[in-house]
Amino acid sequence: MAVDGSTLQLLGDHISLKGIFSFHQFGPKAEAGHWMSRISYLYDVFNGIVLDSQIRGYNCSEIRLCKQHLPYISKGDIVLFDRFYATFGLMFQLIGKGAHFVFRMKNNWWNCVDDFLHGGLDEQIINIELPEKQRSLLSKYPHLSHSIRVRLIKKTNRKGDIQVFCTSLLDNQSYTAKSIINLYKQRWGIEEAYKLIKSRLEVADFSGLTAWAIQQDFYAKTMLISLVNTLCNGIKPRKSKIHSKRKTKDKQSQPRIPIINRTYALYHLKEVIRLTAYSLEELEKWLFRIIKRVSNCVEYSRKNQSNKRKFNDRGKYSMIYKSI
Repeated sequence: MAVDGSTLQLLGDHISLKGIFSFHQFGPKAEAGHWMSRISYLYDVFNGIVLDSQIRGYNCSEIRLCKQHLPYISKGDIVLFDRFYATFGLMFQLIGKGAHFVFRMKNNWWNCVDDFLHGGLDEQIINIELPEKQRSLLSKYPHLSHSIRVRLIKKTNRKGDIQVFCTSLLDNQSYTAKSIINLYKQRWGIEEAYKLIKSRLEVADFSGLTAWAIQQDFYAKTMLISLVNTLCNGIKPRKSKIHSKRKTKDKQSQPRIPIINRTYALYHLKEVIRLTAYSLEELEKWLFRIIKRVSNCVEYSRKNQSNKRKFNDRGKYSMIYKSI
């Protein structure tokens, strides 16, 4: 699973927003004020399920929201985090719960990371000490000492930039450095979930101006993400693989794999939810109809596509997504 946060701008100035969300000034001279919220997901990246979601004021940090997810993390889970989540206290709590983690570490922020970068090793197991101000956690996890062991892994990309990952998976035979790096790439699934709720479902276009309406819309559309992914996980595309014109080193064309069009599935699922307000007797028939349509309407993965995507002189640009 993965943890990450984002923000939402709120409309209006209803009195109920005070005390739940926060008002902030933006712009060069701070002349533009908006009510803002911060959101956070605990996300199952392989199944596309939001296990826990939080919405608070913009002044609430992502780390504080992350701690609200901890009761939903169990023994044996592996949690993926971006650079700004790495703290000794959070690592200690995850190990205390019997869970594992993979953090991407921020450079020039950690002495142990800087020492590792200058040491010349590709991976290293080190001990980290729990800070004095967080020693109160020892009473909550008495089976741990104030020192825990973690593994640092170095990755150099094609541009020569170095990334450092920190994990509690210490066995380099069972969990190779390459497998840890590939596992971290799965964190991108939570970014796709935010794209879905912001662009496709337009969560910021709230149905009301009160704090209650904002929370209701956010949690309802978050639940819709889990519902559509649960539905799609059991659907197999009916179309076969197609072969790209691009040749590889062995001069064999590589097949492009058909995948479920989840936006199409989301459109039809919303219609079924609307129909359930009138009758539940035909729900099974409606769902089978969705499954048939979705299995026939597929798209193909970008991997092995014949033509590479083109970008303008400014580099990559944001795509405009049609809302549902």
